[in-house]
This record gives sequence, structure tokens and C-alpha cells, in this order.
Amino acid sequence: MDDLLEKERIEAVAGLETALEEIKSGEGLSTFVEGHGLQSRRFRFEWHEPSLDISYELPTGRVLSGEMDEKSDDAEADAAIRMALVLLWAVCERKIEDAGWGRLYVACDEFGARYALFAPDGSVIEEAEGWTGLVARLEGVFGGDAVELAVIWP
Repeated sequence: MDDLLEKERIEAVAGLETALEEIKSGEGLSTFVEGHGLQSRRFRFEWHEPSLDISYELPTGRVLSGEMDEKSDDAEADAAIRMALVLLWAVCERKIEDAGWGRLYVACDEFGARYALFAPDGSVIEEAEGWTGLVARLEGVFGGDAVELAVIWP
């Protein structure tokens, strides 16, 4: 593996872990957050490499929204961050290649999560909304040992 890519992955994982801690603390996200004002802050995380594309843009810290909306925003960001951590680990361990996938695209925004799996020749294997189908696919990739997936899907 390219040393620069490995360093970038380590930095991304550290940033994502920091963001998880911020959510747990209840103080609000600041890592990977862009924007200003009371309602326009966004948790934005992008990752691009040949076998994995991640694109997240989720609302966060919407001060004028109700407490339930704020908790929902945090829960969405939490799930997206955990998914990114699992996917980065899967790429490091060559799980995506070993599964015969060419590339995995994952996106999440205020309209929901979606993913697309591509074969090595670029053809679409599967496209779907939500995390459930992707989690099921990942369980197969991990050989039925879902312990690693508990980080995102308890």
C-alpha cells in the first residue's frame, strides 16, 4: 500500500473517531463541520480512492431546531461515521477486493443513505437506499463474523 494513502487513512480514521467522541459527549460536532450560523452547519466527510468513495453531508448543530431534530441529526452522523470506519477498515484489509467488488460508493445526506456496488469492469452489481442492504453485504464479506460490524449495527 502506498505510504501516503496509508497516512491519509490513519488521519481520516483519527478524525472520524474524534467526531464520534464529540457526539458521545453531547457537546456537538466540530470535526469535519463546515458552515456557520444557527441552521447551516454541515458534517461533511469525503473519501476517494479507487475501490471506495464516501460522500457525507449531514446537517448538524441546528440550534433553532427542536431537541428531537438535534438528536436525530447526531444519530444520523453517528451511523454514517461508524459506517465510514468499517469501510475504511474493509479497504485496508482488502475485503472489498476479496469480495470481487471493483468499487463501493456510499453517500449520506439529509435525504438518507445510499450505496452502489460496482464490479471490477465498472458494471453495477447493486444500488440501494439505506444501510440495511450494505450491512448485509458486509456481513457476507466478513465471513459471517459480524463482530466487526457491531460497531455500526449492534
